[in-house]
Amino acid sequence: MTSKIIRACFVSSWAVMGMAAAAAQDSAPEAIEVEIRAAPADEWPTSPAIPPGDDTVDAAIAGAELRGHVKALSDDSLQGRPMGSDESLVAARYVAQKLEAMGFQPGASDGTFFQRIDLFKLNYTAPSELQVVAKNGDRAILYYGGEFTFDSFSAAMGTEDLRCVYVEDEEDLPAAADPGVALIFQTSSGKARRWLRDAGFANGAGFGMVLYPREDGKVGEKSVKAPGRLSPVASAKGGIAGRIDGPWGNRAYAGELETVRFVPNAEIERRFDVNVVGFLPGAGTEENPDLKNEVVMLTAHRDHIGLARVRPGQEVPDDIIMNGADDDASGCSVVLEVAEALASGERPARTVMVVIVTGEEVGMVGSGYWADSPTVDPASVICALNFEMLGRPDPMTEGSGNIWLTGDERSSLGPVLREHGVQVTPDVRPEQNFFKRSDNVSFARIGIVSQTLSSFGGHRDYHQASDEWDTLDYEHMEKAAAIALAAVRDLVSGAWTPSWNEGEPKL
Repeated sequence: MTSKIIRACFVSSWAVMGMAAAAAQDSAPEAIEVEIRAAPADEWPTSPAIPPGDDTVDAAIAGAELRGHVKALSDDSLQGRPMGSDESLVAARYVAQKLEAMGFQPGASDGTFFQRIDLFKLNYTAPSELQVVAKNGDRAILYYGGEFTFDSFSAAMGTEDLRCVYVEDEEDLPAAADPGVALIFQTSSGKARRWLRDAGFANGAGFGMVLYPREDGKVGEKSVKAPGRLSPVASAKGGIAGRIDGPWGNRAYAGELETVRFVPNAEIERRFDVNVVGFLPGAGTEENPDLKNEVVMLTAHRDHIGLARVRPGQEVPDDIIMNGADDDASGCSVVLEVAEALASGERPARTVMVVIVTGEEVGMVGSGYWADSPTVDPASVICALNFEMLGRPDPMTEGSGNIWLTGDERSSLGPVLREHGVQVTPDVRPEQNFFKRSDNVSFARIGIVSQTLSSFGGHRDYHQASDEWDTLDYEHMEKAAAIALAAVRDLVSGAWTPSWNEGEPKL
């Protein structure tokens, strides 16, 4: 789940997001920087770095098997499995091998288990430029860090001359996006962003540029922008959002600019990663054979945050590998155990789809990519159940094996499961809004009933090198996985369909 307080920072300035609990924030050790080892742009690792283990398919939920999966996925050889790394692909191959051994079929559009996500980031070599031309013919170059600053929402490897369109009121927004237009807002940036979002142009999507000039804004020193964050190429739908200060900010606010051109002065670095997608075809029922066309998704995130690097003057720790045993090797392990149990018995009425995503720790990239490029029709997915940090009991649930459901009040899922005897506890920390802080929110955004099962209690090992396989409670995990299996069996039976409560999902 996305942390409200970022507790680790990438050396390369890639954004970091992950699951955190406020309960642990005050006592948490000092964050250390994280070094990313990225995979070559088009190469898979030549051999797996972790053994495949036992591929025997067994209906029983077993703590030993859960431990085996966690140990494999959080092994030191995977170097913290950051998105875009060689080690992330090794972990993906491990998951795919397990699913294939269970009898799951490849679920990606290319006939494999791997939904490829092409990634990029920008490495800036000189101060970026905004070249401006006023209506009276005046010209200037504004440099990043001086009169011009920006955030990139696309590859943004430069623009042609963009025609300036001024927006003073919400009704001034164009009805359709135009990549040849730079929107210049003559209002507060907060209002402007809200107008863009409400009009379906969040972050300036579809326009060449969005500019927020400030009257009498302070001018800084020009500088080279830090490297951009690793992002999916396919999500690069917007241009850039920037601010103009100083004299040219005044002129922009007054409506004097005719055209602008962005010159990033950057090199593009390309990587790739994958979501692992596999499915177990449903059988339908005699009364309703079409149930086989309905899908229950089981999801978890495979990535973690890589290697730690000590800041200057900081004592070198004995261990720098952020293995992420609980976050979220535990969730992946529970998904694999539940999937194995489902595959070993009579085929469920509904189809089961497993999606083990990448990039949760850097902004839910993998789940967002699936939502933008779904491997099945989202309308066929009756529920996407996400599994996040199930390795230890939560003290607030008063007992080993207890798990809670984020956003319990938002849908019929939790209440109906409890009516059917499945002991899923409502979210014990609703004030933390965990519903919006894990991959389930990506699926909820496209209308799928999607919530997260967890037992995270705010332990101090979150995003630390101490989150190791031998710190987890496998007796608890076995009980938790059994509850999760009961919930999934109830869903795949076809006896009922969860639904959002009125007005949900509020995102």
